[in-house]
Amino acid sequence: MGAGLVGNSSDEVRGQRLVVGRYRLLELIGRGGMGRVWRADDRILGRLVAAKEIRIDGLVGEASAVQRERSLREARATARIDHPNVVRVYDVAEEDDRLWIVMELVDGRSLEQALGHDGPVTPREAARIGLGLVRALRAVHAVGVLHRDIKPGNVLLTAGGRIVLTDFGIAAMQDAAALTMAGTLVGSPEYMAPERIEGRQQGPPSDLWSLGATLCAAVAGRSPFTRATTLATLHAVLYEQPEIPAAAGPLRELLAGLLLKEAGRRRPGSPAVRRGRRAGWPPGRSPRPRPTRSRPPPEAPARGTPGGGPPRRRAALLAAGAVVTVSAVAVGIVLVARGPGGGEGGDTTAGGTDRPPASSAPADPATGREETGEKGSGGKGTGGAARGERRTEDGFSWEPPADWNRTQQTPSDVTYTSKDGAIELSAKQGRTTEDLLTHWERFEQGFHGTPGYRKRKLEKTTFSGDPAVVWEYAFLQGGKPRQGRQLGFEKGGRTYQVSVWYADSAESTALAVYERAKKSFETS
Repeated sequence: MGAGLVGNSSDEVRGQRLVVGRYRLLELIGRGGMGRVWRADDRILGRLVAAKEIRIDGLVGEASAVQRERSLREARATARIDHPNVVRVYDVAEEDDRLWIVMELVDGRSLEQALGHDGPVTPREAARIGLGLVRALRAVHAVGVLHRDIKPGNVLLTAGGRIVLTDFGIAAMQDAAALTMAGTLVGSPEYMAPERIEGRQQGPPSDLWSLGATLCAAVAGRSPFTRATTLATLHAVLYEQPEIPAAAGPLRELLAGLLLKEAGRRRPGSPAVRRGRRAGWPPGRSPRPRPTRSRPPPEAPARGTPGGGPPRRRAALLAAGAVVTVSAVAVGIVLVARGPGGGEGGDTTAGGTDRPPASSAPADPATGREETGEKGSGGKGTGGAARGERRTEDGFSWEPPADWNRTQQTPSDVTYTSKDGAIELSAKQGRTTEDLLTHWERFEQGFHGTPGYRKRKLEKTTFSGDPAVVWEYAFLQGGKPRQGRQLGFEKGGRTYQVSVWYADSAESTALAVYERAKKSFETS
């Protein structure tokens, strides 16, 4: 069983423990972040099953109780799915301090194991795996469940060719523990969508991101966001554009469309879909995908066989077959993204209020946020940074500019952008358990791959009498120079940041706005 879970007790004797009154544990077959998986004998129905054991006695408080109930509800919803590409859930139950999810025992190995043993797969095989996962996601999303943890370790491959998506039920509980860089992260960050890492609202596009990273790993052996350290990996997911592996071949356009930072724009590349339609796949009318924001690297030219002949024709036939298969995956992903009701899948805020439309401007490599300013729109721009009224956020209050565009990542992380997009001003609160300078130095290491990055200052200071850190640096955005200044300080067991990023041409206004924001900043 390819679901990995971590053990939590050491006194069970193989073949002697009976749980939930019917499942006799036979053999430990998987470990991971929140529990473990056993091969078990269902004494009532006389069949072998996989019993996932999750320890829940450490979860306390109302929020944790809500997450536990959510996990139970989602596992039960998954149990209603009868689909060959989704692992079958037979039973969900609580006993003492454990949650048990009993599933079919799939006779196969995980994609992760296959990659480790046999190496990367061909684009055609990756497309076959992708199509199976697309079908699984359509079934899962149709019952209102998100998977949240698609990765090679949770994709099972059987000898008969079946593709099975597994490891449901704990994803919602994992979200309760998934924090940003200042805390502990549960799961594999190289396969997590940016919005999950940042703690923002998730939707079907979040699963599409993980699908894209998983298919990249299938053809290249690893996710395009894998780095030497966790912090560097997190930075790559949030701020860096993925390098789609050349080995992806005809899948490259599709993968680029899945790995866009902006959740609402994640779609497979439309040219692949058009080519598939000309080839006669799929039958009937298919939804038209939105155009992608960024152009993926061009495909490498095909290497012909000297003299032509049968090898050349065979290569052409294989390439045509791969395009048809890729097109099937692309159309399937469009359907998954649109959601079971036919509307667009995407992020929404709590209470059903839609998020404001995202800008098509590039993401800032230092912040990962979109530039929401409208250049040439006739607004006041940088020079119109009029002092605003005091605003109370979650954990602090301040006086941001009155006429700038406001975006809110969370109630305690807000950004104001000048109308021309030249300046971004941000304030947030968080928490860290280590020395503030040490924490920032570790985080700064992840910026070394940012285009044009140059550290100018990273040192201890004070702010209003409290221990603080100041970080100043330069970088390139879209080939143009920009500057960053960030102040972090500790007070009352929490950390706070006030930051500014700006184009070189806007330096004087940016620094004036930054100083005014810092002077007005008060914790609450």
